[in-house]
Amino acid sequence: MNLFSVFDPSSYFGLSMNWVIVMLLLCLFPLKYYYIRGGVQGIFMNFSFYVKKMFAEVATSSKLAIVFVCTVTFMYLITSNLMGLFPFVFTSTAHPMITMGLGLVFWLSFFLMGWIKNFKHSAAHLVPEGSPIYLSPLMVLIESISHLMRPFTLSIRLAANMMAGHLIISLLASISLMSSIGFSSSILLQSILLILEFGVSVIQGFVFSILLLLYALEYY
Repeated sequence: MNLFSVFDPSSYFGLSMNWVIVMLLLCLFPLKYYYIRGGVQGIFMNFSFYVKKMFAEVATSSKLAIVFVCTVTFMYLITSNLMGLFPFVFTSTAHPMITMGLGLVFWLSFFLMGWIKNFKHSAAHLVPEGSPIYLSPLMVLIESISHLMRPFTLSIRLAANMMAGHLIISLLASISLMSSIGFSSSILLQSILLILEFGVSVIQGFVFSILLLLYALEYY
């Protein structure tokens, strides 16, 4: 076994039970099933309200649908990232298949929306303002490659950052088997790293969502 084997989906009775976490997150948002909101639900609602307000400041009032999509994506990603910090919980956002699926589907949706709804505006983005006319064919080629690389950079950034933290934690855990001093050092370093991973989980969810919003606004 190597370090990356922890990210391999495990099969039980022919079923990959690790992927259940992808749908299990939806059970954490039963906002419409309760008449009286509890404390945790109130915190979640207030947090989502401020996130939506922050995204709405980046966009305009006419693009509330895109703001809603990015807000839900942000809440889903940080919940999945934070649940992955618990022991024996599979981190789905550390797997490129999940992040690539999210990034590619969202980017392709926004891309097609922009080109179908406003073809001239989208085509104008392929030639930067102020570029010489004789360099236009080359600039179109470069910009086209840049746009096609967006879903891959968006997805790999999230998966790589989530995977790196878990790999470092697993490396520090191996130190605890050496000696009592190594055990104490491992516990201390893992505790510090878990605090950093908590921040990384929130930041990476925010980066993924805000880039989706910026891409949508550019294609809109």
